[in-house]
Amino acid sequence: MLEWLVTNTVVEWKNIDAEPLDKGHIERILWIDSQRKKVVTIALDDEKAFPQVRTVEEYVKSALEKHHRVIEYIQFPNLFIEEASIPQKHKEIRDKAWEVISPIVEQEPDVFDPKLRGVMVADAVQTSQIHKSTIYRYLRRYWQAGKMVNALLPYYKNSGGLGTERIGGETKRGRPKKFSDEPTGVNISEEMKQSFRSGIRLFYNTKEKAPLRRAYQKTLEAFFNIGFKKSEDTRIPLLPAKDELPTYGQFRYWYQKELDLEESIKKRQGKRNFELKHRPILGSSTKESFGPGSRFQIDATVADIYLVSQYNREWIIGRPIIYVVIDVFSRYIAGLYVGLEGPSWLGAMMALANTASDKRSYCAEYGIEIEDDVWISSHLPQKLTADRGELEGTMPNNLINTLGVDVETEPPYRADWKGIVEQQFRLFNHRTIKWIPGAVAARNRERGERDYRLDAKLTLHEFTQIIIRTILYHNNQHYMEWYDRNEFLVADNISSIPRELWNWGIMNRTGRLKKHSEDIVKLNLMYKGNASVTKTGILFKGMAYTSDVAIREQWFTKARAKGSWLIPVAYDPRTTNSIYIWLDDGQRFEKCYLFEREERYFNKRFDEVEDLLEIEKLGKQEKSDDTIRAKIELDAYIKGVVQEATRKTNETLEKSDSSDRERTKNIRKNRKLEKEQNQGKEALSLGDSRQDISREKTDKIVLFTKNNTTADTGYIPPAEKTSRLRSILNSYDDGDEDE
Repeated sequence: MLEWLVTNTVVEWKNIDAEPLDKGHIERILWIDSQRKKVVTIALDDEKAFPQVRTVEEYVKSALEKHHRVIEYIQFPNLFIEEASIPQKHKEIRDKAWEVISPIVEQEPDVFDPKLRGVMVADAVQTSQIHKSTIYRYLRRYWQAGKMVNALLPYYKNSGGLGTERIGGETKRGRPKKFSDEPTGVNISEEMKQSFRSGIRLFYNTKEKAPLRRAYQKTLEAFFNIGFKKSEDTRIPLLPAKDELPTYGQFRYWYQKELDLEESIKKRQGKRNFELKHRPILGSSTKESFGPGSRFQIDATVADIYLVSQYNREWIIGRPIIYVVIDVFSRYIAGLYVGLEGPSWLGAMMALANTASDKRSYCAEYGIEIEDDVWISSHLPQKLTADRGELEGTMPNNLINTLGVDVETEPPYRADWKGIVEQQFRLFNHRTIKWIPGAVAARNRERGERDYRLDAKLTLHEFTQIIIRTILYHNNQHYMEWYDRNEFLVADNISSIPRELWNWGIMNRTGRLKKHSEDIVKLNLMYKGNASVTKTGILFKGMAYTSDVAIREQWFTKARAKGSWLIPVAYDPRTTNSIYIWLDDGQRFEKCYLFEREERYFNKRFDEVEDLLEIEKLGKQEKSDDTIRAKIELDAYIKGVVQEATRKTNETLEKSDSSDRERTKNIRKNRKLEKEQNQGKEALSLGDSRQDISREKTDKIVLFTKNNTTADTGYIPPAEKTSRLRSILNSYDDGDEDE
């Protein structure tokens, strides 16, 4: 039960039932008798402690009643220091103290009896001529340190007020001058120290990188001058006497004493330079890498090669982007994107989608047939380390919240924090890219030398084939001599090949990888937005979409009856042909298609459509002024015609005796008369232009009536013509019909 009850054990006691709670104490076991009936302890947190003798039975009872635990406790420094590193003077002090107390401590257990111990100490005082308080201090240190002689070494760090700043007085501090006629100098006051701090900030911690002595000079000029003298057109600072000025040594002392080295380097050389060259190296890029999926790293690089177009090999299309996702634990490459997008979220999206996709079908797209176990990763990690550029902002929110990946971004210009994936890019160049036609030359092209860009031979598709082959080699055959295998890998005889490390980790370090449907991963990686369900379709960025669920559930009818509403959608900005509706909190989706009436938007990028709509909007704004002017002119013409017609009609009505009833009674007859009058003018005529028809000809009309079917081609005067028309109309039945 009390296996811990052995000599030199340190025990911490705390009575958890005490009110208030007992803060407890720490003690060391100094001695236990052979029958295990008595135990001697000494308190370690008491500067005046003496050994206490108790029975083992009492000690066991205390252990049952109070909370106790065995702890490690080192109270004094230099206990485990090498003998060779101890200064001789310190050894002499230790040995002299040991010579005094050794006859006492060797008399166990009598020395633990207070009365007998008092007699022993009195004899030691007579023998050594050392005060008894000093002897008791030696004994206490020896016992509290676990009966170690090195506890008697002097501990000078407790002497001299280390770190305590002295307050200056009238007398000059520091070493006296060598010659008596030298100026004594000044003590540094708080005001002077403030001037030093300002001088360091203004003249030393700057991009100019001035030496410290120049900063001292500029500080004297700025803060210690007593005036100025004018020489020609120059104002020269005047300094006080030498013994009233701080020396360069004092300036340097206070600079070093209050130095913030990190801040100084950042101010003088820039934060980026500090991060790359001067920061402390406290960790590694394999941090928190328990097993496969514990942490993936993702990064992009512009490949050092120029490619040609797959549509016309005469066209040089520039350098591709390579995105790599790699497992930190095994160095297994889990995801890849080779294309022309990025570095951006769009490129990272493609690489992460590939990380969760089936690699066999991916390789088949590039004519590479593999077995399932050749490239087996189709998972997301627990943590993802990336640059701030691609994974900052709101784009990775679904990656974090829905897919459960903890995204960790690194500071800019800190490629060393993603050393594993950065090393992979260097291996790509070393193994493959630098030997391919079109590779970027390592040096500047000399005059007259052929431009290496003209050597480009590969298309993007062909270059991707090469990168895939390189990754398959890396994952399955590359032996990493530098890989630091842990004791478990060594015991299981696992080689430092990414595939073997990955497989071993899957068997022994499971629980870190995350598996999701490939479509769900892609959906959550896509760009996000809100579409509006209206009576004319699902409107998104100025385009109208439809879907099976919208038609089946009569969304558009409901929108016309009850009004429109917003729905969340996902989309790939590279194609407008389709968008995706979020269903069940991102766990399901519905694909939406453009209406046929939106055919002008087919096979376009969203930014192209946005540009088109913006151009049309701009054109409309440019024409708005002309439109307003034309409308003003139109309204003026209409107003003029209306006013003239109103005047003429009003004049006629003033002369007429017809009542309102009479005017409305004969609308039908009046309409027929008007129609008869217009027939001659409106009739189609071939061979003659309307302008050639004279007024006289238009007055010669042919009338067809019930009683007269013969054409009268003779000329009819207007008055007679009107009379005859009236008689014809009267031959019809009268009525009150209105039109």
